[in-house]
Amino acid sequence: MKTVALVIAILIAALWPRSSRAEVSAILVGVADYTIESGIRDLKGPPNDVRLLADALTGRGVTDITLLADHLERGTRPTRTAILSALAEKAATVGAGDFVFIHLSGHGTRQTDRDGDETDGLDEVFLPADAGRAAEGTGLIENAILDDEIGAAVDAIRATGANVWLVMDSCNSGTGLRGVGSNVATRFVDPASLGASTERGARREDRDDAGSADLPGGIIAFYAAQSSEPAREVDMGGEDRGEDWFGVFTSRLAAHLVGEATYTFRQLFQAVLSDMNDQSVPGAARLQTPLWEGDLIDATLFGDATTIGVRRFPVDGELIGAGLVHGMTDGTLVGLVDAANASSGDFTGLAQLEAVGATDALLRPVAPDCVPMEAELCDLAGELPETARFAEILARPVDLRVGFAPPVDLASGEPLAPDHPAVVALSAAMGDPAFALSLSSEAYEVETVWDGTALWFGPRATVGGFPIGLRWAPDDGPLGPIVTRIAKAETAARLFGSLAGAASILNPSPVEVRTEVLAVNAADLQPADAGVSPQTECRAAIGRANATPVPLAPHAELKQCDGLTVSARGVVGGARDVNRIHIDSHYCINARYARIEDATAAQRVGEGMFLCSDCPGGYGAGEERMFVIVSEAMANAEPLNLEGLIENCGTADAATRGGPQVTAVNDFLSGLSSGRVTRGAMSAAGVADVWVESWRWTVVPKPVAFLELESN
Repeated sequence: MKTVALVIAILIAALWPRSSRAEVSAILVGVADYTIESGIRDLKGPPNDVRLLADALTGRGVTDITLLADHLERGTRPTRTAILSALAEKAATVGAGDFVFIHLSGHGTRQTDRDGDETDGLDEVFLPADAGRAAEGTGLIENAILDDEIGAAVDAIRATGANVWLVMDSCNSGTGLRGVGSNVATRFVDPASLGASTERGARREDRDDAGSADLPGGIIAFYAAQSSEPAREVDMGGEDRGEDWFGVFTSRLAAHLVGEATYTFRQLFQAVLSDMNDQSVPGAARLQTPLWEGDLIDATLFGDATTIGVRRFPVDGELIGAGLVHGMTDGTLVGLVDAANASSGDFTGLAQLEAVGATDALLRPVAPDCVPMEAELCDLAGELPETARFAEILARPVDLRVGFAPPVDLASGEPLAPDHPAVVALSAAMGDPAFALSLSSEAYEVETVWDGTALWFGPRATVGGFPIGLRWAPDDGPLGPIVTRIAKAETAARLFGSLAGAASILNPSPVEVRTEVLAVNAADLQPADAGVSPQTECRAAIGRANATPVPLAPHAELKQCDGLTVSARGVVGGARDVNRIHIDSHYCINARYARIEDATAAQRVGEGMFLCSDCPGGYGAGEERMFVIVSEAMANAEPLNLEGLIENCGTADAATRGGPQVTAVNDFLSGLSSGRVTRGAMSAAGVADVWVESWRWTVVPKPVAFLELESN
């Protein structure tokens, strides 16, 4: 039995920087009374939702609270004008570092998308108090607030540098409603009853799905239900107390906001999701799946994006919602806690994972002195605590062997002498106890080349006689962090690669993934020493490109300014999570996420990538890899969204590539192991629920691209 290096991944929230408390304000909207002429059924819960949240926020010291709600003493009628004006006024009064909480409770529905920005051809709309029937022939609901309008209002606030938390407890579904009891009501209006058109609008081909990620303010959004489900409110009064209606999602959310408990937004979402799966909630009301999106998921409540908390997985009896996709393996050691925001180390028991599937695994109780080994589990010890609801990663016995080829001289191709300074430096940099690193000419994943002044690292480190990949020179600082970054990226590639190719005739992927390249003409590129910025060069080259995008060929050779796009389209009904994992030539890992619902038009998975060999931050030629992971989106479960969890480079490194800058600097293996949960109410899932496709290409240096141009 061989003991491999253990990756200790205990994440102590106190170790992360915490900002001073931001100026927090809130806009709380609760629409209950609709006009008789509209024919919209009144609701009973939204005023109570607003009251609950206002009390919870006041208890946390928030005093700037705007109330737009029916049946509240200080509330203003929540009309379209009142809601949009309140949002606009907020954008005019907040500033950098402030935090704005926006909550919308009321009816929702859908109507035809007229500007081509929706993949399914339908706009989600929120119905204010003065919503009315569509004028004849228009198909558009009078005074409805479009999702685009809400997004624009939120972006205006973020443009000031303020962060936004948006919560929508309304229904955005046009599907048939499930049967519910007399104590449960839906927050959905059939668009046909309002004369609204649900004919799917045409998708604009030039639509940019990248969104507004470059705004200075951050965003986190909670949605009470996905677009194929109705949100619900429930009567919690009981026979003896009379009617007392609340939104199921909002009531659970408000309960966790009461008091001074500290949460990250992820922990808060997990806690609410767990509560909604509790048997005390009426069965019909549990038939909705909350969702989240945004870059503040690991920020502390009303804090900022620099604060990252402990990530945990939900536990349901003997099952944990984490598996191979999260980097888990048999033998991973976890600590069990009773609450999502329990103090790190306050464990009620320890367990190891076994029978690890794609997205979940079984738990086996172990003693506190358990040391995970690669080939053998610790002895069983006692029982799993009945109160355990979440698990925190402690250590993983992953195969962390990463081989480096001994450096060779670029000019001669001969290995460097053992006492060569580059060999000595590389050997000394292999002391990271988290990995089993080795120099071996027989078994290696990483080539190394010495060009006379610097070492180069890559899956292949030369092309056409030129060095490519990640460069390190002795005056660049310690080599150890570079070696660790490479080891983390290679471990990620091994984990995702182990799942690649699972699709088959008997188990086809429910999502069609298309990766296309738009190749510019090498004749339109400038010599490396021309003094032209990459942005100017690529803008001109792309403008002169006559080619249309074509599918990316296996092991393609690409060049400066070539563009790559990844799109996904559902081919059968249902919802799926799609993650794009890109490992660039500098061994930096970037993740982008998209949710694909039903068989709709293709949508981008992340922004397009314009490749560069001569990048804004330096030389970037080298071999790159990409994995696209498709997984079933389970009901009553948090999405499998790996954004911000597996990045291994800071903004300085990320800025040297054509892709987006990485803003969350995590320990990769801790982040991968403690990644997004994929189960709320657990059900067994194996590799058949996950489909992985992989691509690799080489970004060639400009001289190689010019030589190929001449030869053609």
